Amino acid sequence: MAIDNEASPIRKAHAVVPHGQIPGDIAEHSVTPPADDDSDSGLKPPTIDKLKKMFDESRQLTNEARDEQEKDQDYYDTHGQANAEVRSVLKQRGQPLVIDNRIAPAIDGILGVMESGKTDPRAYPRNPNAQPAADVATKMLRFIADKSKWTKKRMDCAEDYLKHGVCAAIVEFNGRDVTVSRGRWETFFYDPKSRDNDFKDAKYLGFATWMYADEVAANPEWAERVRMMGDITTVAENALEATWDDKPESRIMWVDRRRNRVLVVEIYYKAAEGWLRAVYCAAGTLEFDRSPYVDVQTGETRCPIEAESFKVDRQNNRYGPIRSMRYMQDEVNARRSRGLHLLNSRQVQQTDMNAPTVDTDELRRETARADGVIPIGWQAVQAQDMASGNLQMLAEAKESLQRMVPVAIAQDLREGSAASGRARQVAQQAGLTQFGRGFGRFAEFENRVYEQMWKCAQQFKTEPEWIRVTDNPRAVEFLQINEPQMGMVMGPDGMPTMGVVAAQNRPAEMDMDIIIASTPDTVALEQEVFESVMNLIQSGIDPMSPVFEVVLELAPLPDKTRLLERVKSMKEAVQQEQAQQMQAQAEAQARAQQLVEAEQAAKIEDTQASTLQKVASAHKTAADADTAQAQLFAQLGLDPMLALADNQ
Repeated sequence: MAIDNEASPIRKAHAVVPHGQIPGDIAEHSVTPPADDDSDSGLKPPTIDKLKKMFDESRQLTNEARDEQEKDQDYYDTHGQANAEVRSVLKQRGQPLVIDNRIAPAIDGILGVMESGKTDPRAYPRNPNAQPAADVATKMLRFIADKSKWTKKRMDCAEDYLKHGVCAAIVEFNGRDVTVSRGRWETFFYDPKSRDNDFKDAKYLGFATWMYADEVAANPEWAERVRMMGDITTVAENALEATWDDKPESRIMWVDRRRNRVLVVEIYYKAAEGWLRAVYCAAGTLEFDRSPYVDVQTGETRCPIEAESFKVDRQNNRYGPIRSMRYMQDEVNARRSRGLHLLNSRQVQQTDMNAPTVDTDELRRETARADGVIPIGWQAVQAQDMASGNLQMLAEAKESLQRMVPVAIAQDLREGSAASGRARQVAQQAGLTQFGRGFGRFAEFENRVYEQMWKCAQQFKTEPEWIRVTDNPRAVEFLQINEPQMGMVMGPDGMPTMGVVAAQNRPAEMDMDIIIASTPDTVALEQEVFESVMNLIQSGIDPMSPVFEVVLELAPLPDKTRLLERVKSMKEAVQQEQAQQMQAQAEAQARAQQLVEAEQAAKIEDTQASTLQKVASAHKTAADADTAQAQLFAQLGLDPMLALADNQ
């Protein structure tokens, strides 16, 4: 049964795939409401009197706690800080009514701190080889929480937790998606003998919701049962004749005849068979069977409701932090009112015993007036000692309440607007140390809700499905779970054929530990980290050095993985560019060397050519000389060969 106002209070039957079964192997079975006195699972439904007794017992034994929780809410809303009796007494005294609500800012401040500390689920493997599966589980949990709008519902639960001391949520499967619904504190009931803050020792938990009779009859799962019951608004012995609020209160009423409504109760309770679920009204049982939610690792049924209480007293009454604030708040209001009354009032003293007699009432009126006339022989006297003492006690009471306001503490502990983000966090947390255990319990409650999400995903998410991964808002990523792995299988005819042999990323096969991590407010924190990083760079640390990467890994930055990947890609780009530059320089040096070598070779060739040319020129000169001598010998009539022989 969904509990949120925006959702229908009717929960559909779920298709359940047994643990270890690949979808499509065999026919799935469904958990459906019983068609007769005996359920499909062979369980005999309890009598309606037994079911009503559990709810009536819870309401009767928690009357006192619920009345006090309503007073806590009234104190938060201001109007409950002065009841009719107090107003009447103040009116008789002529004392002004002053209400200085210090509770609402304290609670709102704590909620603001919790709002800034958003949580992030993370799955951790139970063996070294399961890290990839843990990453898949983490992404799936974030997808479920995002689709269920758990961030908003978490703060609704936190508001119930701080105002009334109790919060509850139910994690269900609607046939398509895993959903999380906040259970309003006034509709939530529980085993009054439970003493644990987390209700783990409770024998039953549930929700009671008012529904119109025609709405109940129109439900297709309940229509036949309602027809057999007849008029469901006339069967209750203690039917409600008067109009009252749309929530179950301390009075045990089952039917509102004036509005034609009935109280429909959904309860999960422990029995020898495990956790059982029933939906019923005063006229009879509408649904009954085993809990449709099963732990796939153990095969045991489980209760999908998670609840937490701020504190539990000796009488098992649940209460929140407002309970201890109420007494200090009453003192602040009383002393402010009394102090203002004393400052505005003056006593009259007779100074002359021979003064004429005056009407004392008239004398009081004249003394109280700003332009009053005091008769001779009388004088006004200020009660300074009473006023100052009262104001001093008022300051102490206000200081006690002020310590519970994290915003005010932060303003007192820091100077100026340049304080670092870490300093702001320390300043806020300084006023919340007395609530540390309460914060721890709420964190445990969140962790159990995430565990319920994961167990639902293991049980019901058995078909191939794409989920959106929102880790990087700039690059949307999709991940497929239960991805079919194809291979050769034996066909119906005994011949091998292609078919599904396994499924990858199956939640049912992943055994994980779920924890939550708190994400701090990054408005001032990012600026602080940026300034620190810039100071490191200015001190001489190279942004491309390994030391800088270590600093980034230690820094509390959002989306740190993306930033580290970007730094890594920048380093790779710089290294690639440096390699290209070095290669270009080497090529340039090689080309310069080649030019030098070419020039040297050309010079050698020129030298060799010049030498050859000179040798040739010398040979030519010698040849010309021989020719000229031979011609001379010829002119003289001598034998020219003699000239050549002489030269040789």
